[in-house]
Order: sequence, then C-alpha cells, then structure tokens
Amino acid sequence: MTSSNDSGIQELLDKLEDDDLFALAKTVTQGLLKIYSRDDASKVILKYSPDEISILRRKVVTREILFSYLDEKNIPVKLPTTKNDLIDQIIKLWNIYDDSHNQAVSNLAPQQISNKEVQEVNSISLLAEQFTKWFYSLMNTDEIIGSEHFYQDAKLTINMYSDDDCDTTVIENNPEEIVQALFQLKSQHNLFFNPNVSTEGIQGRMDPHGLVLVLACGTLHIQEVCAGLFEQVFALARDPFCDNNWKIKSSELNVRSKSDVIGPPTLSDSGLTSNLLMLPSS
Repeated sequence: MTSSNDSGIQELLDKLEDDDLFALAKTVTQGLLKIYSRDDASKVILKYSPDEISILRRKVVTREILFSYLDEKNIPVKLPTTKNDLIDQIIKLWNIYDDSHNQAVSNLAPQQISNKEVQEVNSISLLAEQFTKWFYSLMNTDEIIGSEHFYQDAKLTINMYSDDDCDTTVIENNPEEIVQALFQLKSQHNLFFNPNVSTEGIQGRMDPHGLVLVLACGTLHIQEVCAGLFEQVFALARDPFCDNNWKIKSSELNVRSKSDVIGPPTLSDSGLTSNLLMLPSS
C-alpha cells in the first residue's frame, strides 16, 4: 500500500467498533495471532490484507463508514450511492493524493524546484501542472499552507464575485497573513477546489520579467454541490537565497458563485487568464 492508502485505511479502521475491528483482524490472520489491542488489530489488518480494496469491501466497513470518511474529507458524493461507488471514490481520492501531493511535494514543490530540475523536465507546462496539483491538494486539506512557500514581499489578490458584486482583498508583504487568508476562504465557505487538469485548464507561461506564470482554473464544490468556478494565476520566481529554488511571488484568485455550471471551465473563458495565454510557454 502507498502512504496515502495506509493512512486512509487507518482512519477507516479507527471508525470501527472494538468487536468489529478484532473480528476483522482475526479473519485476516485466520485466527493464527492473538490480538490484545486496537493498535495491534489495525497493524495486522494492514500487514496481512492483500490490498486496500479487500479491506474496504469487508462487511464491517459499512457504506455509512465510507460515506462518513469522504464527508470528513469534504469530498462531494452524489446521492444515492452504493458501497462500490464510495469505494471507487475513495481509491480515486488516494490516487490523487499520491500522484499530486506526494510527488509534487517530494519532487516539484516550489521550495524544492531547482534550476537544474526545471532544465531536466524542460517544460514550463509540466511545471505548471505539477505545481497546480500540489497547491490545490494542500488547499483541500485541513491544514494551512506553509508561509515558507511565499516570498516575504509576496502579494495575494482575492476577488469574490457574487451576482454583480465583487469583494476584493489584497495582502502584501506578509506571507503569514496570505496563507491565513487562503485557509479562511476555504474553511469559512467549506470549499473544495477541483482544478481542470487538462491542457485547457492548466498552462505555464513566461512573463517579460522572467517569472514563470502558472494559470489554473476549475470548479468549486460545497459538499456534493458544485457552487461555482475559480481562476488563479501564480507568479513563481527563483530564490537565490534558497538554492535558487522556486517560491510564489504573487497570486491573483477569482472566486465566482455560480449554480448552473455546465462542464469544466477553460483558461480561454477567463478574463484573468485569457490574455496571459498570448505569452510564450518557454
């Protein structure tokens, strides 16, 4: 199992009653081990189960438990739903965590992207894709994004559109306040950011000053309801005092309340990003 699957299974096992957990451990080990604690039971279930799906399909891991897990992760679930549907959605979630979060954090997170690594991948578009997956995987967790990913003089602009109104917030020269504002935006409205990971939804550009621009757009969800759209532009710059790695110099985010979303948005549809598509991609 991967780290995401392992931790996810552990969270699900924690939801089981003692009798169900010990019974499952006994079944998995065919009664060949004596289990004395919940911790021991969880460990042997993880160790002796052939894969994560076999655990999710166990009778004691009920549809209610799976639904509760997804609800806690703020993952929209379309109702009515079956246990198999919930399992598929959980596996997909773990795959996203592994492909987007772990890979991006370990290889292409802003504070770890060196000039040499950018030359090796030789693609601003690939950098933009990896950055976008990394950033929104963090946005969709219950943790605050680290302020170390931003320059000290970084600037954040948040435009919140509702009907004909626009509420704009601008924060400058305060990375701690920037990450707090992003976290408050997400948590206050219980938002889940779902970027359009196609080439129409994520692209990289180079501005005249040498900054790498990451353009991203997607849908916003509150529980199982699609509540709107977002567009965001990031400007990344190398930090000569941090091994020439990349950090966020500025970002502008448009959040639009919209109840009749039809299909994923594209960068060319957004006034924030459409003009930037004219800049070179390398």
